[in-house]
Amino acid sequence: MTTHCQKRAVRALAGILTLGALLAPALTTEAGAAKTQDPKFRKVSPPNVFYPVTGTRAVQDRRTYSARNLATDIRANCNATVWASHPGVAQVLTNPAWAGKVVVRVVSGRNGLVSQYAFLARANVRTGQLIQSGQAVGLLGANPRSKVCALRFSVSGNNKPVNPTTWLNTMVGNTPPVSGMFNTRAIAVASYNVLGASHTARSSKYSTYPTRLVRSINYINARGLDVVGTQEFQEVQYDYFVSKGFNKTWGAHYWDPEGKRRDTENAIIWRKSTMAYVQGHTFDIPYFGGNTRHVPAVLLRQKSSGRTAWFLNVHNPANTRGDAAGWRAKAVQIERNKIIELRKTGRPVFLTGDFNDRQNAFCPLTANKLSISPNSIPSVTCRYPRESTIDWIFAAGQTRFSYYLRDKTPQTTRISDHPIVIGRAHLQN
Repeated sequence: MTTHCQKRAVRALAGILTLGALLAPALTTEAGAAKTQDPKFRKVSPPNVFYPVTGTRAVQDRRTYSARNLATDIRANCNATVWASHPGVAQVLTNPAWAGKVVVRVVSGRNGLVSQYAFLARANVRTGQLIQSGQAVGLLGANPRSKVCALRFSVSGNNKPVNPTTWLNTMVGNTPPVSGMFNTRAIAVASYNVLGASHTARSSKYSTYPTRLVRSINYINARGLDVVGTQEFQEVQYDYFVSKGFNKTWGAHYWDPEGKRRDTENAIIWRKSTMAYVQGHTFDIPYFGGNTRHVPAVLLRQKSSGRTAWFLNVHNPANTRGDAAGWRAKAVQIERNKIIELRKTGRPVFLTGDFNDRQNAFCPLTANKLSISPNSIPSVTCRYPRESTIDWIFAAGQTRFSYYLRDKTPQTTRISDHPIVIGRAHLQN
């Protein structure tokens, strides 16, 4: 007979194996090419791999890759937008004799994934600029010899060329194989409303908080998360968290002035084996009725790279006690200003939270390229992503994402009434 503990262990192992498969850095070969929909017509969102030119019937891969020609020519309309297939750092070459006016390369890291976009009429990026999947890198020009408008596209990994036609067929729409981007391991960041203990004291739909909290931590561990912004992490839940010894593995930062009183509901927890505390403080946002809420900001150092980043976590008021839209807007403006303030330190800034808003939170926080979510690209205005929730992760500064997941497992298993939002982020400095 399979015991409950055995079943739980199997579920945890399945989560680890699933995540490992998603984060695998291997480049695919022709033998593993996916027999799926034509890649240029697939619907794709960042940070997954994009087809490099807009998918219309005018787009045609000439399949010109060979041992002597390590690229493929993709015909498309002149001046078509060319998109970055994966995240990395841009390198721009102007007027190379063999490739027309401009060549853009996107480099994920030392000996990592590199894609090259030749025969461009214009570059939309500059050398050294951080690039996200799906970001416009230029406009298509013509082959300087044939005068036919086409993109000369090539891919390599570990300094070895890969058949780009096969690579696109396999990878478009999937997680980019850039686990060591910027020459560092990723930081798995999450935003998670754990569902406060007071909400389930008499509920028949959800278990009480002790059972749910243990299952939540098991899930977080199985997912290999490094930093989690938690909302509704009430004091009784935090005390149980400590009593179970989870604080031996996880550090935590929340409002606790001189140990006299505390507010753990908005906390940031981090895995002690991968991240180290540097410093922390709190800042104030309006909550229900404009009452002050103290929310955390903590500077953490990634142990494997020595690189540091700020992490903020918030919970903006819902409409459960009347229309709180005005207070949410004020909170978002404070949060935006806090990102700007901490960016002046030169460090990346991450903001997680339950914003109780979709577009009204996303647009102010990403305007003028201040930040991006894991499933969006930098935008001056508001480039709203295809998939959204009221739970968000934002990142500002020298960092990019290579993985995004909005997992409803906590909801379907009745651990919480929210999904968990996960992003895999890489720090460039």
